[in-house]
Amino acid sequence: MSSSLSKLGRWLARKLVMTVVVTAAGFATYGLCLYVHDTGEYGRSRGALAAQWAEAKVTTAALEAEVAGLQAAITAQQQRVDMAMRVIATLRDLQSTWDRFVGNPAQQQANDDQRRRMKAIKRTANDEVRRLRSEFFVKGRTLAVAKADLVRTDRTLTDLDHGRAAWVHYLREAWFLGRGYVALLLAVYLLGPTLVCVWLYYGLAPLIVRGRPVRLRGEPVAVVKAEASRATVESALWPGEVMRVNKNVSLTMEGGLMRKTRGLLSWRFPFASIAGGLANLTELRNVRSDGGRRVTLDRNGPAGTADGFTGVDVPEGGSLVLRPAFLVSVISPAAERLVIRRHWQWVRWQSWVAGQFCFFEIMGPCRLVLAGGGGLRMERLLERADGLMPAVRVRQAEVVAFTPNLEGRPVRAVSFWRYYCEGTPLFEAGFSGPGLVVLATVPRRRIRRVFGL
Repeated sequence: MSSSLSKLGRWLARKLVMTVVVTAAGFATYGLCLYVHDTGEYGRSRGALAAQWAEAKVTTAALEAEVAGLQAAITAQQQRVDMAMRVIATLRDLQSTWDRFVGNPAQQQANDDQRRRMKAIKRTANDEVRRLRSEFFVKGRTLAVAKADLVRTDRTLTDLDHGRAAWVHYLREAWFLGRGYVALLLAVYLLGPTLVCVWLYYGLAPLIVRGRPVRLRGEPVAVVKAEASRATVESALWPGEVMRVNKNVSLTMEGGLMRKTRGLLSWRFPFASIAGGLANLTELRNVRSDGGRRVTLDRNGPAGTADGFTGVDVPEGGSLVLRPAFLVSVISPAAERLVIRRHWQWVRWQSWVAGQFCFFEIMGPCRLVLAGGGGLRMERLLERADGLMPAVRVRQAEVVAFTPNLEGRPVRAVSFWRYYCEGTPLFEAGFSGPGLVVLATVPRRRIRRVFGL
């Protein structure tokens, strides 16, 4: 409870500080714009400003008189329209079929003529009202500008009388003239991100989560096995096996191994090999026939930064989807070529949300060694006794490898509060089904993850 309150307090404090910063920046920017566009008004003598104020006063009074005259003319024309409508209504009530043909045809004809004259008066008065209203609108805007100039000149005279500096004057002008713009800026800052986050969390995210999951392969023939992460790893290289090791790894090996340099891990994927650090590899081959040879891998950097190594055994019929940047070494059996397959997922919403469009799948049989700063951890998803599908949710940036039979889909953040206030990602990676997921303690850069690296 106290942790949640402290997070709420920090969030409110950040919002308050940013509100003050945005407000101050808004007024300062508006004042600077006034200073840049000013024609030297504040630097003029008080006499010149007083003359300008008097002229503005006369102009404002003349405009007020014109606006009042237009208002009176509009009222008079509107009264003519109302009078014509009342006369027309009265004459319509006096219409009689008997009088028109038998009783008093002359009076009915006079009423018709009078009604036509009233309709003409109504039409003319309506046209005049429209013209006067248009002119009234233009004059009203001119009067508003004139009044604003008069008030501003009056404030400038007041600042000069009090001996205020120029920067104080322009800040005061920014307060009087720019309050609406700053209020709009604050509304956009405070409400804009909130509305966008609400729409993303409650509108867009549920649609994407309900989409079809990504599954690269069906049920595997064999189960992939992984070891616990440790500082060093020992591998036995049996007769005929080939081991390719990252050049950044320190290795200790027994005698009887043929050593050479290999340019790339896979010549089919040169970009992935170079970007993933799998170029200029050390290749070891056991050319002896009298048993295995031990190879020890170690990559110790500065104190406290040693990588954690994890051994993964991919048997015949199995495979593992991984990011090559975490691959340290791979051991291939005798007379077996390392098979790597690439899967592109451009047209899936899940790929766009996760930010990963390419997946590299290493086919068995082979033995892999993965490494990650701070170590790696495994999530083994096993069949449940209740028949429900096993599932796990993790951060997308932590995913190092997974078995291709798993169904992968984005999962919405646990709560809107964590997404909006604590800054957690909107989506996490969700995997379901029996299989294996390897996770990194320290995530790699996002640009690599886009290309599956």
